[in-house]
Amino acid sequence: MLTHRRVLAAMILAAGLILVTPSAGRADPPAECDKTTDPLCQIEDTDPVDPRHPDNGGRGGGACTWDGKSIPCSDQDYGYYVGNGCYWKALVPQPKDAEPPPGKDPAKGTWGVRSCYTAPGSGEVTQVYEWMDDGAIGPTPEELAQRALAKLRLRGAQIGVAPNPNGKGAVGLPVWLWTAVTPGTWGPQRASESAGAITVSIEAKAHMIVWQMGDGNSVTCTNPGRAYKAAYGLAESTACGYKYARPSITAANPDGRYTVTATTHWRVTWTGGGQSGVLTPTSQSQTSVQIGEIQVVKR
Repeated sequence: MLTHRRVLAAMILAAGLILVTPSAGRADPPAECDKTTDPLCQIEDTDPVDPRHPDNGGRGGGACTWDGKSIPCSDQDYGYYVGNGCYWKALVPQPKDAEPPPGKDPAKGTWGVRSCYTAPGSGEVTQVYEWMDDGAIGPTPEELAQRALAKLRLRGAQIGVAPNPNGKGAVGLPVWLWTAVTPGTWGPQRASESAGAITVSIEAKAHMIVWQMGDGNSVTCTNPGRAYKAAYGLAESTACGYKYARPSITAANPDGRYTVTATTHWRVTWTGGGQSGVLTPTSQSQTSVQIGEIQVVKR
């Protein structure tokens, strides 16, 4: 328990008095994010808590991220998440005769305690008394952009490939690569998220697909590719294509296949709260193909 006397002492000295305490009764260490379903590992905060009114919520209000791990956006002991593994909670009531830092308006801020974990899942917290301006409390515009992104469903490519995965191709023959173009696979998709007076809007568009061909090589295409038609015959794709140099089918592995992995790279632009930026999530999907060798018969 932080005492009134220690609070005043820290403020009068204007020093960054740091306390290191074990986090008693904490939840289990946050789980690793699942980038397959959530590229930026950002889970929407469904119940934000105002640190000035901690009784309005409890431990674990929504989820934010730190070093790729999910953590609560609010905590009944430590207040509201402010980034970099730190929480901030106002002192209620405010200490009497405690002046704000030089240059700060007493009507536009509050004394509180910043509590920072030393590492994700460490259970050890450092605490420092700190003034917080009203405008700094709550999620940043970039954090709101990440929450808006969590509302979208950025899917991997709806893969099309020729030769057909149910058939066979051959070394040296053209391979066509493409995705069906939908809002989920290529965009655009839009969403917004608000907190207080700030609203952040985002727009997500795919800008390239990196095709890992399963033989150690890759193809980067800055378009969704073009669907193959039988009328094209053995023509090469002018949009996105490849040729295998060695077979997946061998005498030792007559059912051998190449796994083709399509990684879609998205560009998510956001604006709001007087700021703007870009997020760059990815999504993946897979298929496989069989590639043999053309047999030449000599007479």
